[in-house]
Amino acid sequence: MERTRHTLRAHLAVARMQVRLSFHYRTRAFSQGIGALLLIGLQGALWTAVYAGTGEDTPADWLTLRQTMVYAAAGTIWVLCLPNLGLARQLEDKIRDGRITNELLLPMGFFSQWFAAALGRSMGISALVGLPAALVGCALLLPVDLGVGYALRLALTSGIAFVVLFNLSYMIGLSAFFIRRVEGLNEVREALLLLLGGSMMPISLYPAPLRDAVVWTPFAHGFYTPLGTLVKDPFVDARVITIGLVWATLLTVASALYTWRGLRKLVIAGG
Repeated sequence: MERTRHTLRAHLAVARMQVRLSFHYRTRAFSQGIGALLLIGLQGALWTAVYAGTGEDTPADWLTLRQTMVYAAAGTIWVLCLPNLGLARQLEDKIRDGRITNELLLPMGFFSQWFAAALGRSMGISALVGLPAALVGCALLLPVDLGVGYALRLALTSGIAFVVLFNLSYMIGLSAFFIRRVEGLNEVREALLLLLGGSMMPISLYPAPLRDAVVWTPFAHGFYTPLGTLVKDPFVDARVITIGLVWATLLTVASALYTWRGLRKLVIAGG
């Protein structure tokens, strides 16, 4: 029991350090936030033009202009707050220059310490950028009726999205043990998230065959599932959320096995 408490304190310390680093480098976060606001403004102008003369009705018969703008705005902020390409690049750099060996001396698992660090970073960026954006968005675009069921679904889908995106970035970074450069994998990840993740538009607006196929991929659950929950997309039902939960579990297991394989290679190579 004492060992468990010691390990938990170590992970919390890692997470707190990342939160402090986020506030230390807050100028960068604010700059990213300003860039996100400019992009949101362009998206708002685009969707306003698309909806011009059509009123609030859409082919999907549920997505209003206001919901579309909330989806686009939340997706833009979402990219900043959750694990992204920076995690993969940081892990790759540490593997390349050998600094990764220092982290093996910490009193915690390698995989779990990176998870704690990513969680701390997301909490810090969310406090600096995500929370203010959410408050402004609720005030201007979509006043949220926070019922208990809605809040729990939003929390669950957000947690699933974090785990999915973390594992995808983590495994790409860890691939530096086996391949020379991971930049190509990063580009593939971004392309798949763009096409299959619903970052351009809600997946429920895709053609039915593509829509039904996409939700079976992990990429949809990094963006679409939580954002669809936010705007109350009826396509995000219990089945879709369950699929996301299964993917989060499978990717976590895959990351743990990949970590074991990578660190074994590190020991074999001489450390």
